[in-house]
Amino acid sequence: MADIFEDDNLGDLLGDDDDLLKLLDSVQDQQNSGKDAADITDTAGGDMPVGDDLLPGSSEDAYQKLLGDLNLEELEASVAAASAAPEKRMDDYDKSIYGYPQLDEIEKGIKRGLDVSLYDSEELNFRQMREIRIGLEQGLDVSYYTSKYYKDTQMREIRLGLMQGLDVGSYARLIYSMPDMQRIHTDLLKKKYQQNPESVDITVTDADTEVTICTVKGGMEAYLRLKKKLPDGFGRKKFEVLLNIYGITTGLITQDPDFDPDTLEVGDDILVASGEASVMGEDGWYEYYVEDNEEGPHVEEDGSIDYMAQRTYSYVQPGQAVALYHPATLGKQGKNVFGMDLPATSGKNLPRLSLENIRILDDGVTYVSKKEGLVSVKNGILNIIEQLEFKEDVGYGTNVSFEGNIHVRGSVLDSAILKAGGDIIIDGSVEAAIVKAGGDVVIRRGMNSDGKGELEAGGNVVAAFFENANVVAEGNVEADYILNSNIYCKKNIITRGKRNLICGGRVVGGDGIQTGTMGNEFGTRTEAESGWVNTIQENFSKLRNRRKELENEMDKVREGMNQVLRKVGALNGRTNPIYLKLQDVLEQQKKEHAALLEAQDKLDDVIHRESNVFIVVTNTAYKNTRMTISGSSWILDKDIERSKFYARGRGIGFEDLKS
Repeated sequence: MADIFEDDNLGDLLGDDDDLLKLLDSVQDQQNSGKDAADITDTAGGDMPVGDDLLPGSSEDAYQKLLGDLNLEELEASVAAASAAPEKRMDDYDKSIYGYPQLDEIEKGIKRGLDVSLYDSEELNFRQMREIRIGLEQGLDVSYYTSKYYKDTQMREIRLGLMQGLDVGSYARLIYSMPDMQRIHTDLLKKKYQQNPESVDITVTDADTEVTICTVKGGMEAYLRLKKKLPDGFGRKKFEVLLNIYGITTGLITQDPDFDPDTLEVGDDILVASGEASVMGEDGWYEYYVEDNEEGPHVEEDGSIDYMAQRTYSYVQPGQAVALYHPATLGKQGKNVFGMDLPATSGKNLPRLSLENIRILDDGVTYVSKKEGLVSVKNGILNIIEQLEFKEDVGYGTNVSFEGNIHVRGSVLDSAILKAGGDIIIDGSVEAAIVKAGGDVVIRRGMNSDGKGELEAGGNVVAAFFENANVVAEGNVEADYILNSNIYCKKNIITRGKRNLICGGRVVGGDGIQTGTMGNEFGTRTEAESGWVNTIQENFSKLRNRRKELENEMDKVREGMNQVLRKVGALNGRTNPIYLKLQDVLEQQKKEHAALLEAQDKLDDVIHRESNVFIVVTNTAYKNTRMTISGSSWILDKDIERSKFYARGRGIGFEDLKS
């Protein structure tokens, strides 16, 4: 009997008329018509519930009800009867009907103990037989593609999807052409890769050659290991065919002219294919032609601090270049060894600078100043500003608000109010005044506000000292010493210099605190707090427990779906109402599972950040100092020398500083 599937194009055989799709639909319907819903309920020994009452409230309820409806005794009896069927022998096959390649595939299956009845039809060509045989050897559910109406290339597409753990039911249908199958298969593989790249990796052992093939790093590399030497004459072409059988098609080592299969050693892990990594595009960025000195104050040899060296600004003239924009670059797609395109994103362009005092040249990337002024770069933002300067003290009752920088050559006295959109630099001291800046505040001689003054900064605060001061900062707070003050900042509190201490009051540094001495020998109550009060661990534990509980429920739903398939058959089972109900439940569970993983990742980041929060005391932390780190507190009951304090469980731990 001639094998019609030797023709590579089913459309050529059947013609190009409009009835082709109808014919394929008809064949699919014939496959699915073995049992209708009534047959299924009869086989189960009673009516199987198919309405909404199947799922009263949870996947667990659906699973338990399903178990009660399936006739497991009958299922076990049918399995036992199948296992008692007579074994196939090569003498059973008429050599005048089967070609040699077909008989070879059947013989391989018999020798390896496979159920060759799934593919020993003379209506299947040897390539179709091979696809089914390989699927059986890999323990796959070949019922998805045993139909004689599938071409061997379509069978391969379904088999590879099964090997990769994909839901091939979405494309294992006769109505789909080979390109359609490839498209759906690739989309499914990409979705799985996006969730976890390593989930697409495979490890298989080829029964013909006893070669083990595995992929790693999300299919970026493929290795093989020989259990025995390859057969004589196993050349470059056969080597490529072997890899292709298991979906490895890209970056093959066989493309190297020096490759020789005969040189491969038994037992070695041999790299046989390498993917090409994606190249991500770089974001656009600005290059600034101005000085940007963000360094802290200079510490002199005698331990004193030169606060005059805190910051300098560049002075520009009209027409002077201040910035050059470097546009974003395009990304380049990569490929893994399965030939799957790996995503690459192009860089993002930054918006144009649009300040009134800057203009852009015709090249579209060069920015020049339109006026004379001071130029600063803060947090990647270029600004040309005028500066308000006070050559003497800012006296009692003065109330000043200015959008740019303010420079006070003298001091800021009691009851004065000073507000700036930029930085405030005070060469003298600050008394009980109100000082607020959108940027940094530098007080070269320190602040003693008798507990009445207020200082707020959108950036860092640096002063020679703080006594009886109230300070709030978005950045760091630095000083020689801090006495009886309330200091709050989102980043770090640092003291250094001759005195280098924190004593009295309450200081809060979100990211950490570093000082020489904390408290004093007289037991003056000093409170130091770092990190944020949190229930992160508790929330993380709840998420983890719910994820494990959900995974158990998902396993039970999958088992219920498998029971339906075993009971009524792979083709009919996937259209069975019970199977579809459980499938809906599983999809909802997958969405919840993905949300739980995302929430856990976010908490992981917070926990990691909190675990790096410390209070460091390089000299002595005195008794009666209250340490609070990430919500855990400890009032020191003894003096502790040179230590780093950290949160440990619900308490505070400490360790000696290294010399």
